[in-house]
Amino acid sequence: MDANAAARNAARQRWAEKDAKFRSDSLKFWNRETSAQRGFQRAATGFSRGISDDYQKALYVQGKSRQVYQQGFIKYLKAKETVDEGGRARRRTTGIRALMRAKGKLEQAEKSAFGVQMQRRYRGRLLKLQSVQSEVRNKLGLAPEYGSPVMMPPTDRLSGALSIASQIVGIASGLGVGNGDGILW
Repeated sequence: MDANAAARNAARQRWAEKDAKFRSDSLKFWNRETSAQRGFQRAATGFSRGISDDYQKALYVQGKSRQVYQQGFIKYLKAKETVDEGGRARRRTTGIRALMRAKGKLEQAEKSAFGVQMQRRYRGRLLKLQSVQSEVRNKLGLAPEYGSPVMMPPTDRLSGALSIASQIVGIASGLGVGNGDGILW
């Protein structure tokens, strides 16, 4: 007979409850993990599309700039109306200075679109990506921990045997079994 049987059964019950809770929390965490993975992928896709849109915008500015320069060059050639054979210019207002000024402004707009503005947009999109990733990580939370072990009390068969022996001695002494000195044999 085990004197600690009830305590051992209670420990087994506590372990079963703890294990069931851990498995339930693990499943919930796994579900949050899959949704977090989708969140990270969505954030990366948004970041990539944003960068692509910015590059497309810069290419559009470059194309418009070249188109405006082309129109200005055609206008310059039409205004010139003569073939330049390399001699001394008879007319001082050929329009080349205005064309060069316009070309400089257009090149500056291209540099700005591909340089400073693109970098500014990139930094903004990077910060947005990092904030979304941070939100996803916060929603994910911490993984469940199994926790400290449930202590199982030892088996105590000796006290059960001693209890039985003392009951036998009590019964025997009540019946008057023995040699009169209180010794059974």
